Amino acid sequence: MNRSIAKRSLLAMTLAWFSVSPALAEENTSPLSAELSYLAESVRNYSGGLQKGTKNQATGTAAISIDVEKAVGWPGASAYVEFIVNHGREPNTTLLGDAQGASNIADGNRNRLQQAWFQQNLMDDAISLLVGTHDLNSEFYVSEYAGFFTNSSFGIGPEIGGNAGTSLWPEAGLAARVALQFNEQISLRVAGYDGDPATRALDGGVEGYMYIAELAYVDGDAAYKVGGWKHTKAATANAGQGLSGGYLIVDQPVMDWDGGNLGAFLQVGVAQRAAESFKNYIGVGVHVAGLIPGRADDEFGIAMARADFSDTYLTANAGFSKNETVFEVSYRAQLTDWLAIQPAFQFIKSPSGNTGLQDAKVSLLRVEISM
Repeated sequence: MNRSIAKRSLLAMTLAWFSVSPALAEENTSPLSAELSYLAESVRNYSGGLQKGTKNQATGTAAISIDVEKAVGWPGASAYVEFIVNHGREPNTTLLGDAQGASNIADGNRNRLQQAWFQQNLMDDAISLLVGTHDLNSEFYVSEYAGFFTNSSFGIGPEIGGNAGTSLWPEAGLAARVALQFNEQISLRVAGYDGDPATRALDGGVEGYMYIAELAYVDGDAAYKVGGWKHTKAATANAGQGLSGGYLIVDQPVMDWDGGNLGAFLQVGVAQRAAESFKNYIGVGVHVAGLIPGRADDEFGIAMARADFSDTYLTANAGFSKNETVFEVSYRAQLTDWLAIQPAFQFIKSPSGNTGLQDAKVSLLRVEISM
């Protein structure tokens, strides 16, 4: 990790925080609310993959939410601005050789305005309209239980993130989204996104667009979601036809006890067989809160993520395995209101399907500061 970059980035974010904090002193009356977080991680590969070794990386986020109604009296309006500061070296390209991404904060060195959007709610929030730079995965393909884990596939399946230019962390793109809340449990979201957020340009003829829709039933911690998507210019074996797919998300509470609960999740994603990299994905696991008595805010989980490679990928890489499978065990300890630590272990079977690489045994240690 470049320490000078890390120090400058953290200093800049800290100064930004303290510059807005006086306006937030009266939390109930201020139109502003702010969040500052810094997550540092060490990734060590003990065997297999590309080579043994350790890589360090970190990501910082400074975000401001604006209640426009409180600020200027505009009913139902809100806005959001988010900056990210990332540094370090990606472990998948230097140590692991995996395809799914063992770390969901791996990025390299980057300073970026990640999100900046305006939202208008209508009819007592039954209708919500959003425009601006927006992270697709902040609303679509979200499993609360799976999102606890460190592997990238538990955030959004590789059949989307690994096949098509998509507005995801750390490169969100321009978007327009409509959300309909039919009742307390049932909602529908439909959105269109820039087809290549990395360029910051909007060129449908060259880069295409990413369209996505999701129908959800959410009742407390239980959630059942089904979605469909199409990228009009994604690289495929059938050039020019784009790529489409669908997904299913299930978050199912299993049992509760005094100070804790157990839940299970399922992620299923499919893409057309002509996809460039992945044709389908399945993620499954269990999540436990309050496993240790007296530690209600701690979390523990065991999960598996399997990504099946597309026919196009296997043709280009003759002799490769048909899938990459990851098993993860993780525990997150909330030490104080602002400090948490999360060790995790991943066993990566057939990294990238490359039969020349042995299975990788990887540990991750995260430290998170949030205010």
